[in-house]
Amino acid sequence: MKAIDKPSNPEVDKNSGQTLFRYDAVCGATVFAMNMIVRAALFFAILICLNCEPLRTQAPNEAGNGSDNAPHIEQIDIDKELQKEVNTLESRLEFVENTLQNFQNNYNALKENFNSLKTNYNQATMRIQQLENLTHQTVMDLHDQSSKYFTLESINSNLQKTVDNTNVRLDDKTSALWTEISNVTEEVVSISGMTNRSFDILRSKNVLLENKFQEISNNQSNIVSTLNQIKFPGPQKNKLVVFVAQLSREILISTNKIIVFDKDQLNEGRGFDPHTGVFTATARGIYTFSASIESTNCDVRGAIYRNNEQFAHIAGHFVDREGALGSATSYVHLDEGDRVWVQWMGELNGRVGHVQSQFAGHLLHEMDI
Repeated sequence: MKAIDKPSNPEVDKNSGQTLFRYDAVCGATVFAMNMIVRAALFFAILICLNCEPLRTQAPNEAGNGSDNAPHIEQIDIDKELQKEVNTLESRLEFVENTLQNFQNNYNALKENFNSLKTNYNQATMRIQQLENLTHQTVMDLHDQSSKYFTLESINSNLQKTVDNTNVRLDDKTSALWTEISNVTEEVVSISGMTNRSFDILRSKNVLLENKFQEISNNQSNIVSTLNQIKFPGPQKNKLVVFVAQLSREILISTNKIIVFDKDQLNEGRGFDPHTGVFTATARGIYTFSASIESTNCDVRGAIYRNNEQFAHIAGHFVDREGALGSATSYVHLDEGDRVWVQWMGELNGRVGHVQSQFAGHLLHEMDI
């Protein structure tokens, strides 16, 4: 017969101090008790056998004369009965042992399940502890949020009062502002009428400037004819230097940049470079230069330069939808190699139109060195 594990000691709850229920302890105690009962049954069976042995020896004497013909209890019957009892007890013992073995196996399986349940219980206990901690933290956060909420409610109430007061002041200011707007509107209407009249005046002045430019060009031609008729002392040279250049397209230009007139209509003497917009004197003498600048987005501000020195200023006022036009004509003495160009002096990103913009010049009289 196999030995049965004794029940382990009961566990005690660390928090309450009470004894915890141990299923394995109860099962172990039950197995132990049944084992003791079987051992006791075997012990009593042996005692019965021992007590029956004197009966076999005393039976012939109690018959009277010790004769074997009429025994009171047959020796063979007693042995058979005893053997029968022993066999019955052994079969019962075997049954009990098998039952105990099955019980032991079930007990071990239950013990494993109990250990698994115990592990799950411990994990669940830890999880519950974590949830309790999280719940406590959440409650603390809720209290904190509640205090912040009440603070925000107080701030909101104060802001609402401020907004109400501000709205009252804004209503007063709005009324005053509408009054000012009404007055300004009347002034704008008056200024608009004056502006329209000013635009008409500027348009008429622009026409006058264009006429003046045409007149200057005519005078220039007359002056050239007159100078050609004047007889200067010394040998005369008939060197022809004249150019007329325009823009091939509208350009966007920055302040203090040379306006590159890239389309040369006339370039006798090859003094003008359409790639740079600069005229270089090929002979010493008296020259005349004229330039006109058209702007489509701002006032015209420009100048004609000789060797980084300005000698003619160009200006024109911008009129909405009409643009601006400025022109200038001047005479200048140049030595051979001197350079002349038109430079933009107006706003950054000025737009120079290509319709009326032009740069022209020619040699009036060549002088000896």
